[in-house]
Amino acid sequence: MIEFQKKLEKNSQLIDEFLNKNLPTGNGLNSKLFEAMRYSSINGGKRIRAYLVLETGRFLSEINNQNLPKSKYNELVAIASVIEAIHSYSLIHDDLPAMDNSPIRRGKASNHIKFDYHTAILAGDGLLSWAFQMVGDSNFILDTEMRSEICFVLAKAIGPNGMVGGQQADMDLTERNFLNLEQIEWIQNHKTGALISCCSHIASILLNASLDQKNDLINYANHIGLAFQIADDLLDLDGNEVSMGKPTRQDVKNETPNFVTVLGKEKAMERALEVSNKAIKIIQKFEQKSENLVSLAKYTVNRNN
Repeated sequence: MIEFQKKLEKNSQLIDEFLNKNLPTGNGLNSKLFEAMRYSSINGGKRIRAYLVLETGRFLSEINNQNLPKSKYNELVAIASVIEAIHSYSLIHDDLPAMDNSPIRRGKASNHIKFDYHTAILAGDGLLSWAFQMVGDSNFILDTEMRSEICFVLAKAIGPNGMVGGQQADMDLTERNFLNLEQIEWIQNHKTGALISCCSHIASILLNASLDQKNDLINYANHIGLAFQIADDLLDLDGNEVSMGKPTRQDVKNETPNFVTVLGKEKAMERALEVSNKAIKIIQKFEQKSENLVSLAKYTVNRNN
């Protein structure tokens, strides 16, 4: 686990370098917006999504007996950074008083606490817009058809039938006394899982994966996303606020239904392990070079933050 965490840290440094270099900066009238965008997206988080993009790309090049050219690797880094920027945008908005009302994120003040409400909203909007600007820029993604397909897949994953739709359902249904397991899974597969599965999908596009390879990797990522969310629910109950970098027991405080409230603590852990093992089984059938993706599946349910 320690070795894998070192790989995550190295990956995070790579993403931070891209974001630091390419996110807007300046001293104009909109400089506060730039500062807020950079504040929430650089030097923060585990970068699980970015790692999944890069490792899916490496994995595909290995199983297809191909070298990974520097130009293609740079495209993977750009997409990984874009997805982390989108994730940061979603967290900024999640933390607002109208949603989760969280004062802390990634071990520091949430964006709306550090700045103000309107800046936090606009910083999230800015990160989302910047992400699609990067995807559409031929300096970062060379092939025109790939840029178009990636934009479509990404927009679908985070839109009304993906991440945003899942968040809407999560907010609307929080006040219910009970949600069943099917409803909880639907919400989390959209709210959390859609962007995670999108990571493997887009990497598969960039590496010209076969349809079967693409479907297997998306299926793997779907299981990763679900295991990750169940582990998050367990950590919200028993996790350490310092190591997690955000308040714990928020679901209890807000009476939010989740996997733990529906299944109970022990069965939720069993479910997380079951889903993680399904992901491992999918990826191990390729045999070659699956170590890092297997480690990621294990990490999702054995992490402490």
